[in-house]
Amino acid sequence: MISSKQDYKNYILADKEANHINDFYHNRLMITWKYLKCMRRLEYMVNCKHGFLAKISITWLKFRLYKLSVKSGLTIPANTFGKGLYIAHHGAVIVNPTARFGDYCVIQNGVNISEKVNGGNHIYLGTGAKILIGVCLPDDVIVGANAVVTKSVETPNVVVAGVPAKKISDNGYRNRLSV
Repeated sequence: MISSKQDYKNYILADKEANHINDFYHNRLMITWKYLKCMRRLEYMVNCKHGFLAKISITWLKFRLYKLSVKSGLTIPANTFGKGLYIAHHGAVIVNPTARFGDYCVIQNGVNISEKVNGGNHIYLGTGAKILIGVCLPDDVIVGANAVVTKSVETPNVVVAGVPAKKISDNGYRNRLSV
């Protein structure tokens, strides 16, 4: 959660690095980068700034985030993901405002995250993954494509897949993906 101007800068740098954005980067991922920057700015304003001018700025940022949400298909509320969020493709990503995830998560398109979901650091959510109400995911978990996670995952560093999702491997995020 962003709690200072320095945190805001760190989050932006981590997101920029995770999404492989450089200063001269213009392609199909630009809309997701605009969405991430607006979301992080809104987090900073909501968490750190108070007063009349801040309320005006927050209202404008919420409107801007809504417009970017319509363009990109992303619905990721502020204060749901830690730094280093990587959105692989824009389109059809829906996250409930009560969900909380740690740092350096990866989201593919078609992901739906229900309410009161808690996730650790280094979570990979494959294309079309669905996480249902109240599920907890520990660190270093990979959720396979089109998996429906109905129960909490107990052990870290595993791969879950299927409908309903079951553990299929002990080689999770830490062993497969570089961060």
